[in-house]
Amino acid sequence: MAALWSLRVATFLSRRAIVRGNRGIVLLTVAMMAVIYAELMFVPSLIQGATNEIQQELREYVTASIAITPSHSDRTIPAAPGLLSRVRATRGVVAATATSLAGSEVSFESRTNSWPVVAIDPTSYAKTFTTPKAMIQGSFLNPGANDEIVLGIGIAGAGMPRVSTYESSLQNVHVGDRVTVTLSGGRTHVFVVRGIYETNLSEANTNAFITTATADRLTPALRGSVSAIYVKTKAIGDEEAIIGNLRGDRPHATFQSWESLSSSVKEITGSFDTIKSVLNAVSLIVAAIAVFIVTYVDLVNRRRTIGIERAIGISGPAIIVNYLLKAVVFAFFGVLFGAGLFFGAAIPLVRHHPFQFPIGPVTLSVSSTELRSDALILLAVAVIGALIPAWRAMRIRVLDAIWR
Repeated sequence: MAALWSLRVATFLSRRAIVRGNRGIVLLTVAMMAVIYAELMFVPSLIQGATNEIQQELREYVTASIAITPSHSDRTIPAAPGLLSRVRATRGVVAATATSLAGSEVSFESRTNSWPVVAIDPTSYAKTFTTPKAMIQGSFLNPGANDEIVLGIGIAGAGMPRVSTYESSLQNVHVGDRVTVTLSGGRTHVFVVRGIYETNLSEANTNAFITTATADRLTPALRGSVSAIYVKTKAIGDEEAIIGNLRGDRPHATFQSWESLSSSVKEITGSFDTIKSVLNAVSLIVAAIAVFIVTYVDLVNRRRTIGIERAIGISGPAIIVNYLLKAVVFAFFGVLFGAGLFFGAAIPLVRHHPFQFPIGPVTLSVSSTELRSDALILLAVAVIGALIPAWRAMRIRVLDAIWR
């Protein structure tokens, strides 16, 4: 009963203090909490946007949604044509393509290096990957291409500045040039460069492509062999269910979703998470200090009033709860206005003027979980910031509070 009475008194005191208090201080405190909440959401949303962009690039140019590769004891996938047909008939699959490793070395003039030369079916590959839309010179392969090759910018160089990304490339290969490819088995063959592509993901720029028909003609021993099957699913999140349907009767193949193949992405996003944690910690400390200062200044200015309140029977816990309730109100309205600032200004502005990262344009991506957790954390920090000075003030004797 005493606790309920103290809560009612604390509610009355906090409501009266907010309504009759200095409106400028109230508005500035709420505005500061709003800005802090918007900043708490901004950093994770920017990092999530960058992560989403990297993951999309990975799916579109490197792994697709699912990659099917030989088991550790095999170099090629057994009975690959039957598996490819079954994959394409599986519900939730949009497209699938088979690839094979046709060569491992590309040379031009005096420069040579090792890169994967991949034999593909241009039609199914274009349905599974977005690489054909990333051409910066020439065009992608068509089914009738013969003795033609498409190179990534990381192989061709194409006269780009000699930054670290292209230092190991062939430096100055352009469309129409002839490059020598060392095929599987050791045979070499000269190909005409049909096109050069470039993506925002550096690891996707070091592939060379020839048609499967050309590879079968030049390396008859590998005719029909498949090194990997890549699958594009209708929706993100369907990968594991599709893998479960396909894995049953294929013990000699390895099924991996794009998430399990994204180790490089996890390294980058791990660094992002560290940055996010540091910035969020700084923002929360600022919020706690601000609430502490506002509460402390109010307690100093109202010390005699608080002493009189205690003298007439208002308990110390009721006065402490009064300040905690005020802090919660400040944080609550700060969250509301901060969310309005974020969704009404920040997101539309960044959507129209995205951040230009090396991986491409990045917009903000926010989750409901992040919204809730940031709001709860800000409320908790505000309560802690108000609790410390209020608790310390209640340790002063009543007479000292009145006469000082």
